Amino acid sequence: MTTMTRRRLLQAGGLTLGALALPRPVHAQTPKAGGTFVTARTTEATGLDPQLVPAFSRSARSPLMYNQLVRFEPDMTPVGELAESWEVSRDGLAWTFKLRQGVKFHDGQELTSADVKFTFDRLFEKSPGKSDFIAVDQVEPTGKYGVKFTTKEPFAGLLAALGGFWGFIINEAGVKKHGDLNKAAVGTGPYVLEDWKVEQQMVLKKNPAYFKKGLPHVDQVILRVIPDEANIVAALRTGQIHHAFIEDNKNYNLLKDEKTLTGYRSSRLGYDYLNITATRGPLKDVRVRQAISWAVDRSQVMRVATAGFGRLTAPATAPMKQWQLAEEQWMRYYKPDLDKAKKLMADAGVASGFTVKCMVIPTFPTMVSGAPVIAAQLKRIGITMEIENVEYALWIKRWLAHDFDMTMNTTPGYADPDTAFFRALHSTKGQNWNSWSVPELDALLEEGRRTMDGKKRKEIYDKVQLMILENVPHLWLFSADTIDFTQATVKGFRQHPTTLLYGLEGVSIG
Repeated sequence: MTTMTRRRLLQAGGLTLGALALPRPVHAQTPKAGGTFVTARTTEATGLDPQLVPAFSRSARSPLMYNQLVRFEPDMTPVGELAESWEVSRDGLAWTFKLRQGVKFHDGQELTSADVKFTFDRLFEKSPGKSDFIAVDQVEPTGKYGVKFTTKEPFAGLLAALGGFWGFIINEAGVKKHGDLNKAAVGTGPYVLEDWKVEQQMVLKKNPAYFKKGLPHVDQVILRVIPDEANIVAALRTGQIHHAFIEDNKNYNLLKDEKTLTGYRSSRLGYDYLNITATRGPLKDVRVRQAISWAVDRSQVMRVATAGFGRLTAPATAPMKQWQLAEEQWMRYYKPDLDKAKKLMADAGVASGFTVKCMVIPTFPTMVSGAPVIAAQLKRIGITMEIENVEYALWIKRWLAHDFDMTMNTTPGYADPDTAFFRALHSTKGQNWNSWSVPELDALLEEGRRTMDGKKRKEIYDKVQLMILENVPHLWLFSADTIDFTQATVKGFRQHPTTLLYGLEGVSIG
């Protein structure tokens, strides 16, 4: 097989060159071993199966129990995790991964190429995430510790898909034993699921056979569910918990001056958005969706929803540095223009307005606070937006079924524009979050997926982003800052732009 060099491969995908070795520890002093680390979140996972549950709450927890072939560092550099190296054929159709030897699942079985094949065969058959891998033709072992992904056409986004929302590796024995992995976890990750009392807490113990030498440092992680973030703030102040991911950004001001706490704040890969179903009533008309976009003052929504701790964002968010549009190209779509919005409504024949319903998950603070702002803004052009509070598990069912007019939504974000846009927006080969169809965009998304040259891909995705902003499948609202707080005694915590809990692998309590 003729192969591309690692440098050429990473640059071709538009990725920053990075070591394929495991990341080094982030602190020089020897971490203190032992102890119980307590973290808290407002939202419970609706299930734990890394292939079947399309919930942010699930993906956040998955890195505690599972690993991916490749994962992305906080600077969005790809590093080998279960794969220690990889190469791609010169025609871009075959990616061969060399697996680490001696990696053990929590049930004691060794990871082999058969597990990787089983993982992706199951994903292709059953997972909502299969559209991330639609370009993959087959996954086959090349020996006990080698696996080859053969693609139907060059697939520049493969690394990002493997290191994304759906790329966690499972084993067949675990699925056979438990039926699915919604209430169990059989991974290779740093912690082993010991006990789970739903809506209360999850208890995870240190994986003594973890393949990353010296990790994890703590003996146990307890993940508590505390629905009211005011109680999480109080628990941080009184030292009852060691860490929390802050979802209501205004709480940053309440905690930033606490001497016993360390605050972390950085740009998020994901974003909040307003999903629009483009097959419902007046929303079918692109002019109506454009009117909604011109009527919404995203800056005001962001100020209210994030207490100002966030930023407006192009479709490619700030951590996707190499894919971003120049600010002047996208910001012009974000300056409200009510006259333009009203004219578009009139041109579409709905000058007198109409009523739509908008789903909101009550446990997501940015949705709860942002929706009324949008409703007030849309009222100015005659649209009555009725806010519908929908419990998380039911919301997921309705979202997957496209059973809504509009909904507030959020995503952990994606390392590559293919994973960012193809699954969300391709009308026939993706999940098509908005039930819309723009054939010209579909063609560009397919071209971007098979283009391996980084410069050419950038030109394609610039066009994609501008077409998105013109056609308004959904509204990119803002990217809230990622905010975490730990006790000052906690060492080794690292934020991740996706807000997934990768950073608990290396924590210690000093």
